[in-house]
Amino acid sequence: MSVTAKLSGLLVVLLVGVVIGLQTAERGISKVSGLPEQQTQTFYIKKMDQGQMEIAVMGKQVKTAGPEKMVNYMSNMGLTLGETVKKGAKSFVDWVGNMFAP
Repeated sequence: MSVTAKLSGLLVVLLVGVVIGLQTAERGISKVSGLPEQQTQTFYIKKMDQGQMEIAVMGKQVKTAGPEKMVNYMSNMGLTLGETVKKGAKSFVDWVGNMFAP
C-alpha cells in the first residue's frame, strides 16, 4: 500500500477521533454541570422544512437550500484537501529519500 494512502487513512482516523472526542467531552461536561439539555456545539445536522437542512460545526451555523448543493461543496473541498495531502506527502517522501540517496 502506498505511503500516501496510509498517511491519508491515518489523518482521516485522527480527524474522526477528534470529532468523537469533542462530542463525548461536551456530553460529559453537560452531565457534570447539570445544565439543561441543549443542542451540541461540536457538530449537528437538523432537517428543516421543504428539504432544507441546518448544519452547525463548532457553533457556526450553515443553512442550505438543498442537500445536493452541500454535497457538491463538500466533495470539492474533500478533493482539494486530498490533493493537497497527496502532494505534501509525496514531497516529504521525496525529501527523505534524497537524504539517503548515494
